[in-house]
Amino acid sequence: YFKEPVRPEAPKVAEMTSLLPTNGVPLAVPQLIPVPVKEKSLWSNVPVMTTLGLYFVLKLVLESLFSSCPSVTHYYFDWSPTKSGSYLAILGVLIFPANLYLAKLSYRYDDRDIIWFITLVMLFGIVGLFAFPSVPYTVMQYIVFGVVVFIASNVMEGACMSLLSKTIPASYARGTFNSGFLATESGTAGRAVGDMFITYVGSVWGMDWILNGTFGVLLGVTAVSVGLLKTAYPNLVEKKNKKKDEDEDDE
Repeated sequence: YFKEPVRPEAPKVAEMTSLLPTNGVPLAVPQLIPVPVKEKSLWSNVPVMTTLGLYFVLKLVLESLFSSCPSVTHYYFDWSPTKSGSYLAILGVLIFPANLYLAKLSYRYDDRDIIWFITLVMLFGIVGLFAFPSVPYTVMQYIVFGVVVFIASNVMEGACMSLLSKTIPASYARGTFNSGFLATESGTAGRAVGDMFITYVGSVWGMDWILNGTFGVLLGVTAVSVGLLKTAYPNLVEKKNKKKDEDEDDE
């Protein structure tokens, strides 16, 4: 038959309390308290500040192109508001193929490479919009280079937003003051400055300068952006890729 084994009796409550310190309070178990890591200021984040600056510039160029179109086309080509509106509507349709092409490019090139190339294309398009004294200004010239500037601006917008989403600190992914808010305010500032500048050129410099005066300043702004972009180019990469690039340079 089965015989129950002899088991030691469980200690009673009074005996268990004797195992505690004399004051009856158990010893505190030490816990590791995480030290909060202080994030760097957003102003020192080169990729974020660069993309927001470029976003301001591209919205400035885009708004100047759209807002000056009725005045420029009426002055040089005697277009009616219907014609200029139809031209702007056709430009708007070009957003879809431009974004599709950007999606294909993003699988083959880094965001910074796309931004660098497209900024140069936009600079080239602005130069093409100028009315040179010795060359007759044609409708084809305005349409072609207007399309170049419009497509370059929209492709740059997508690339800048892609890079911004990869490099902005995690703390700016929540709350009201987030990456979307920063990009929206930067773009709104670019549009506002563009509209005010066109108003200033038309009222102070006259309609003779509505084209060359507007895009002459935009050419200077874009050229400065190209120079700053070249300086910041090595830092325009997300953290893991930046570490990989540094390791390759060390090798």
